[in-house]
Amino acid sequence: MSKVPAPPGVKVGSEAPTIDFDQLPVPEKTLDVEPPASACPPATDTKYGWLVVLGCFFALMLSIGTTTTYGVYLQEYKLVEFPDAPSSLLSWIGTLQFSAMCLFGIGVGVLCEHFDTRLLSALGALISGLALVIASFCNSPWKLLLTQGLLYGFGGSLLYITGLTLPPQWFSKYRALATGIAIAGSGIGGLWLSAATRAMTSNLSRQWSLRITGLVIIGVCGATCSLMKMRFKPEKRQKIVDLSVLCDKRFVLLFLGALFGSAGYFIPYYFMPSYAVVVLGKNPDWGANVSSIMNGASIAGRIAMGLDH
Repeated sequence: MSKVPAPPGVKVGSEAPTIDFDQLPVPEKTLDVEPPASACPPATDTKYGWLVVLGCFFALMLSIGTTTTYGVYLQEYKLVEFPDAPSSLLSWIGTLQFSAMCLFGIGVGVLCEHFDTRLLSALGALISGLALVIASFCNSPWKLLLTQGLLYGFGGSLLYITGLTLPPQWFSKYRALATGIAIAGSGIGGLWLSAATRAMTSNLSRQWSLRITGLVIIGVCGATCSLMKMRFKPEKRQKIVDLSVLCDKRFVLLFLGALFGSAGYFIPYYFMPSYAVVVLGKNPDWGANVSSIMNGASIAGRIAMGLDH
């Protein structure tokens, strides 16, 4: 039987084999335990972060801005198209827009953990824009409830949630200011969209106003969603809704404050335009002016909330 040669550094004799560690071969390459550079998230407070804020600004300008101008549509529905329909039913169209954004937003948060936020925001622009285009062909409050209300809210949630959550990721020193600027987009959107919607419904029609607004959302948000990049992928959550946070008194107080504050937030936006026309006897343009004033006043407050940080 042929003998198998001993490996380098191993001496074989009559006694137990011994190992000379100095003669053992040394591997040419060692394992690289350092993480690759691509695994590290980009730095905060950079110029690209402000581009992300710009994309979020446009997303909130058109998603929330369109919601805050629903009062102009409500005035048209109540006084012109559906005078016999209950005001509560017509107001539900606008109510569903924002409530659907918040309800579907729970699922959007989960989707952001698995998909590119740029893709999600582009999908939101397409769905919300098409919802308004489809609503332009509806001729009953119930159809508008499903299209201009529910379907738009679903698409808007993809723009709304990504627009709110991305700016804080990209900033440390200017986090509050960046978030305030992005949220101010909703006020600026309501400012010019109120006047534009009134002009379109007066000179064209309610149908064409919805179509043009829907196409603007698809075009503008579809172009700027490429800027809405996530800085890092969040850890995948174990539960979709973690009820353990209810044990934190601070969270409960913040939750209740936001709950009751949001409950009455949109009432002036929806009913003041009609109130100005029906009760105060102003012309229909006054309704749009009231909506523009309320949206314009909110711009300063949203930016100012981050100036002292």
